Amino acid sequence: MEKSMEKIKSKKHLLALSIIIVLLSIILITKALLNQKIDIQKSNENWENYDLSIENIKNNMDPITEPNESFFWWKLKDFNIEDKEYEQILNSIVANVRMCYLSFTDNGELHTNSNPIKRYRDKKFITKDELEKLNFDMYHTMNSCLERFEQYNETILISKDEYSRNKLLNRVNKINTFKNNKLFINTNDTYNYNDLLLRKTIEVHLIEDLSDFIVEEYNRLKIS
Repeated sequence: MEKSMEKIKSKKHLLALSIIIVLLSIILITKALLNQKIDIQKSNENWENYDLSIENIKNNMDPITEPNESFFWWKLKDFNIEDKEYEQILNSIVANVRMCYLSFTDNGELHTNSNPIKRYRDKKFITKDELEKLNFDMYHTMNSCLERFEQYNETILISKDEYSRNKLLNRVNKINTFKNNKLFINTNDTYNYNDLLLRKTIEVHLIEDLSDFIVEEYNRLKIS
């Protein structure tokens, strides 16, 4: 009788051990699938376009602005025009371009994590769970730059000069149009790495285009 009971206990122990092994195997396999590596080397070649736009923003803004004690690109240099409303608006846009530039070039030193995709620009692979986290991080910091330009609309006094007013609104509306693209809308979708990098590159290019506009207006209106 005792031997029979011992055999039953032994079988139960073996069954329990088998169940534990199966569960552990499932967990390990699931984890391995989540951490499956995705090659992003080809996608990372697109950082060259990103870097070029960043460089162009800096090259546009440095010559036409002056700093204050705390910030570079504080306001337009030697810019004093009769249209004070428009002068104020342009200086406001300069400040917002500066804040976007700071977020684009964030290297983590300020711990803002405003540009999480930069963590992967020199990597060869990204895992599936890293990609999911990157989607989460990017869509919780998304539009923090582009939303700055929603304030420039027909409800505020931009300029008493219709040409200047329309010129600025047309340029800013380009940003708002792109911001309504599916890539820029916060959804539950998981985008691949290439899409996320494309989104960030477009964002930087939009600010580059706006910096081109500031240079155009500066040269058009500045009194020598």
